[in-house]
Amino acid sequence: MIHRILTFSLALLLGITVFSSCGEDIQRSLAPTPTAFGKINGVTIISDQSLWESNLRDSMAFYFEAPYLILPQPEPIFDLRHIEPIKLLEEPTFQELRNYIVLADLSDKDSPTTEMVVKDLSDAKIQQVREEGFGTAVARNKWATGQQLIYLMGKNRGELIKGLGAAYPAVVARIDERENERVKVTAYFRGIDRQLGATITEKSGATIDIPGGYEMVPIDEPNFAWLRKDTRGGSLNIMATRVPYKDQSQLSREGLKSIRDQIGKEYISTTLENTYMRVNDVSLPLFTETTELNGAFAISGRGIWEMENDFLAGPFVSYLINDTANKQLVLVDGFVLAPGEKKRELMEELDQVLRTAAVQ
Repeated sequence: MIHRILTFSLALLLGITVFSSCGEDIQRSLAPTPTAFGKINGVTIISDQSLWESNLRDSMAFYFEAPYLILPQPEPIFDLRHIEPIKLLEEPTFQELRNYIVLADLSDKDSPTTEMVVKDLSDAKIQQVREEGFGTAVARNKWATGQQLIYLMGKNRGELIKGLGAAYPAVVARIDERENERVKVTAYFRGIDRQLGATITEKSGATIDIPGGYEMVPIDEPNFAWLRKDTRGGSLNIMATRVPYKDQSQLSREGLKSIRDQIGKEYISTTLENTYMRVNDVSLPLFTETTELNGAFAISGRGIWEMENDFLAGPFVSYLINDTANKQLVLVDGFVLAPGEKKRELMEELDQVLRTAAVQ
């Protein structure tokens, strides 16, 4: 009898222990995966402190903190933050960020970063880097949903720095692609204003997905529209106009500047007399390039506007689109007025909106 009681008690104890253990496993498996968070354009660099404090830090700043084109006061294309691998364990929130670049010198056998990389990637990939000198890899959702980890590895420090110079354009493009989606979600969180979009089409011939929150500036002109949305300390502005196509010379840097200056002088002013908006390409250059916008040839422009006879200025982005079906040129333009405020994200938001512009 005593034997049966002891046997039953032992079985019950084991059962409770096993059940408890299984319950913990189930709880872990059912625990929701965290969603990655972080500021737009924020990038976390994971590397050993000794590697970061070498000339690699300057190289990363040169490539990934280059100025965003083009703003009155310089702002970097990305905001970099460096951490060592131990921080991922000490502060778990560091495991829930969106964008990581992992820098590893595979010749450093005692490196915690190298140890992490070797665990994360296949033996074949590590061997390839050791043979070729430099390599890259991409992983997603390592610790949280919506994450991206970009591994940059060299068989030694010199190869890592050398390879970084060749790899950075693709890395920037990959991060940009994901961050632009976030910018677009932010821009359209209030939906699309179809009515304002129809007004833009009526006055310019182009279709644009206008986000909610904009209002029409009351200017009664058949071929010009100006929309404005108030922001903290300023406003986001969208303009659209059309002019007859005469010859190919209009599709140029000077052609874009001429059309923008024309509408700036006719329609944009402050409360002071004799004020008007114009392109300032003396203090900072006007960058232009040819592009394709939703199937149409276009000239894109980025520069600085200023108010003549007043003390206001800011950045703008323009697209001069060749509307061949209607034998006209369509200019869609976005400019920011935000004295004393950061403007990078505001300009990115405007650019995402303007990129929806299309002609028949």
